[in-house]
Parts: sequence; structure tokens; C-alpha cells
Amino acid sequence: MKVTVTFGQTGVVVPCKEGWTVRDLIQQATQRYRKLLEQVTTVCCPSAVMVSIHGDSF
Repeated sequence: MKVTVTFGQTGVVVPCKEGWTVRDLIQQATQRYRKLLEQVTTVCCPSAVMVSIHGDSF
């Protein structure tokens, strides 16, 4: 299963591993988002966060 976490208009896809908590997913998404921001020259602060879950089961 994969989870998409949206920071403003930027979505980050995080693979969901068995046994992970929501906190684990948020930490992974935040880490990926920060890496993405490092690659972008213009940095803006996200105003909202949205989480979407993709997969057949929970």
C-alpha cells in the first residue's frame, strides 16, 4: 500500500510498511518533502496537509 501526503500543492508518495504507525508515515513523508525542497530553489511553507491512502486493505 502507498500513502500520498500533500503539503500544500505538493504530494509525496510514501510506501506503507506493515506495522507502521501514522507517526512513522508522517516522519517518512516529512523527510521526503524536505529532500524535495532541497532540490527546489524557491521554498515556500505549506499551509495545509492532506493524507490519501492507496491500496486494497488497511
